[in-house]
Amino acid sequence: MAINRKCPKCGSTHVQLSNERSKHGCLWTLLLGIFYIAWIPIKWIIGFFIFICYDWWMAIIKKASGKGHVWQCRKFFSGNKRIFYCHDCGYNFKA
Repeated sequence: MAINRKCPKCGSTHVQLSNERSKHGCLWTLLLGIFYIAWIPIKWIIGFFIFICYDWWMAIIKKASGKGHVWQCRKFFSGNKRIFYCHDCGYNFKA
């Protein structure tokens, strides 16, 4: 998926993908931890519905037509942010 990605600033294809996770401190956990714990099951339910209603059917359709399918429900289950770094100009951008 990151192959042939171009930098929007300089147009170079010499970019590197980095997966970063957001980290929170102790104060954030004490103040907002209960809301985060309540958000986790909601996030999993949304991801499950996307898997059942969209991804599963699109995978069958794409398999029948001989194409690959990019699973959309993975965004809900992984906490990674995709950030690209350009080696030519040093610009960072999200994809």
